[in-house]
Amino acid sequence: MKSKQSYMMPVIAAALGFFMALLDTTIVNVSLPKITAYYETTIDQISWVIDSYNIAFGVVLLTAVRFADQFGRKKIFQIGLILFVVSSVLCGLSQSIGLLILFRAIQGLAAAMIVPVCVPLVLVHTPAEKVGVVTALFGIMAGVSTALGPTIGGVISENFSWQWIFYINVPIGILAVSLIHSFVHESYDPTASKKIDWMGMITISISLFALIYGLLQVKEVGWSSPLVLSCLIGSAIGLLMFVKFESKNKDPMLPVQLFKNYQFACGNIALLCLGIGMMCVYFLMAFYLTTVNGISQIQAGLILSSSSIATMLITPLAAKANKWGTLWFGVSGYVLFSIGTYLLGFISSDQSVWAIVGVLMIVGLGSGLIFSPLSIALILQVPEEKAGIASGLFQVSRVIGAAVGVAILVVMLQHMMQNEMKAAKNEMIEKVEISKLSDNTKEKLKLQFENNKNELTENKSSLQDVLHKLTDEEKKVLKSSPDNAHAEIKKRFDIEIKEIRNLYPALEKIMKDHISLAYKAVFRFGAIVMLIGAVFAYLNGINARRMKKYIRERNFEVAMKR
Repeated sequence: MKSKQSYMMPVIAAALGFFMALLDTTIVNVSLPKITAYYETTIDQISWVIDSYNIAFGVVLLTAVRFADQFGRKKIFQIGLILFVVSSVLCGLSQSIGLLILFRAIQGLAAAMIVPVCVPLVLVHTPAEKVGVVTALFGIMAGVSTALGPTIGGVISENFSWQWIFYINVPIGILAVSLIHSFVHESYDPTASKKIDWMGMITISISLFALIYGLLQVKEVGWSSPLVLSCLIGSAIGLLMFVKFESKNKDPMLPVQLFKNYQFACGNIALLCLGIGMMCVYFLMAFYLTTVNGISQIQAGLILSSSSIATMLITPLAAKANKWGTLWFGVSGYVLFSIGTYLLGFISSDQSVWAIVGVLMIVGLGSGLIFSPLSIALILQVPEEKAGIASGLFQVSRVIGAAVGVAILVVMLQHMMQNEMKAAKNEMIEKVEISKLSDNTKEKLKLQFENNKNELTENKSSLQDVLHKLTDEEKKVLKSSPDNAHAEIKKRFDIEIKEIRNLYPALEKIMKDHISLAYKAVFRFGAIVMLIGAVFAYLNGINARRMKKYIRERNFEVAMKR
């Protein structure tokens, strides 16, 4: 019988590495403006600081899991931790943007050796009755680390140099390595051959690279561009070749027969929906809060963190899935997430922070009810020795869902934003036309509306620009006018300035309201996707009777090296 101490220390050790690796997917975001200024680079280049990590992470996941199952999970996990720490230091020391992008890719590769190995690594130490608690912990940490990333990154970059968002990984990584060395036993997939499946590894890596890279490019060049279409076609061809090779291979890296289990297949589809839903909330809401509500990125991160608090509060209940079954936990989680996402569409530009926090906590409750049951179900629906590959697929499906989500959501938002901006500008022009402004000022304002996209919602620079122009014009007119006309000229310009100051809040509200409408449509789409996820969660779910049978038959310890 495994003692509490025997499984708690491995859980803590693995959790440190897990949290660190997933935190780095979002911790960099807030610091990008500082990094851009430091290297004097462009926005297009700086986006690769994030994209290189995500691509390397997604592409290497399945290969890393296979190597861990073949050659030792503890071994691969430790290599990943050491590589992550070293690459983090190198990221901070990088003297060029090219080197930073390279080391971020190595970081992503290392993260792929850490994240999917965590659960199978600790399950060999975990009593059967605690499997739900342990899988719940890692499932919830995936959501919490993603949500906390912008907040932690903002606090670090505001109080220290941006390099410390990488250096902070050093003490965490060293502690994790030492704990893993001392408290974790080596484990394998005893059915896995030592023979490397080169064709499977190459074809799935090409397929995943083409898919993730293509989806990341959608936001820049659109769905119909030759680059994106070529990537998607290449990904499909790579996947077909992978399936062909794996079905004929005696020792495949991914046993395709796992997907003959419709519950396992449905679980992975549910994860794709979850990835899209999470991006709808955590990716779009960050932009919404900073753009429409006009708050800082750190404040936005703190508000988004409220969903993580709700997730942690629901954890004890979600962990009961290993006793009560995953069926209604998962379905309830998706429905709650869907309701929360739908309600986000009704948040106005002048909404109180507490109303936003309340809705985000509904989303957080949904997340907490999804992660644990879904991860438990996927692991229990495969043989014990395949827990590693199941955990890897869990992460791959989530990453692909997130990439698909960003691609679809950005295109949708851009389309809706264009339509709403046209309507907003027409309303603003009507508002200006009926104002007391002079014809000259009216024309200048209308011209500014045409030149600006949504600058009004970002700051007050539009108002200041107009006031500065009026002040400059007043000086010119006064300079070229006789002294006896100065009083009348000043009076006329004072009226203009006062009218603009009174008019601008109304114009700003029109712009913000229309931007809110654009986001509302996208949030509704996210809500629909999560309802679809609820259907697949139902098909994937395990009822209480079958759950007792699964837990009773599980023996993860068979994978432990004796």
